Amino acid sequence: MPGTVEHLTNPQDPALQILLRYWRGKRGERMAPSRADIQPGELVSMLPYLALYDVVDGDFHVRLFGTELARAYGDDLTGKLMSECDFDGSRRQLLEQLAEVVRERRPNVLRAKFAKDTDGRYLEYERIALPLSANGETVNMILCGYHVERAF
Repeated sequence: MPGTVEHLTNPQDPALQILLRYWRGKRGERMAPSRADIQPGELVSMLPYLALYDVVDGDFHVRLFGTELARAYGDDLTGKLMSECDFDGSRRQLLEQLAEVVRERRPNVLRAKFAKDTDGRYLEYERIALPLSANGETVNMILCGYHVERAF
């Protein structure tokens, strides 16, 4: 069964709703906050479920992949390009969702389900992708929060 990606209007998970409010508070009147505005000490309980992506020439470099995300996925993606990762045929859709954050300079939310081709590991999760901008004009990083619903 191929993976699916469903676009959501708003986060359903309470922790992702909190992350969105946090991001909005850091953003203020700007298009997006910068990476320097995000304080890990203020997100301690969420850190295992956060990922941070650098925007790199139409791809996304995984700068940080939380410990619970690595456990659920079965591998630590830190240091990899998203285009190299196993998402069971959903890679194009997942990359497009991140590209949309860069293009539209606003958050997006999705629910994804897939079984990895490499080891058959199954995942279901909700994800919010939040733009970050060093210069206030272009998105150079994306902060993602995840709620893993199922992983086996």
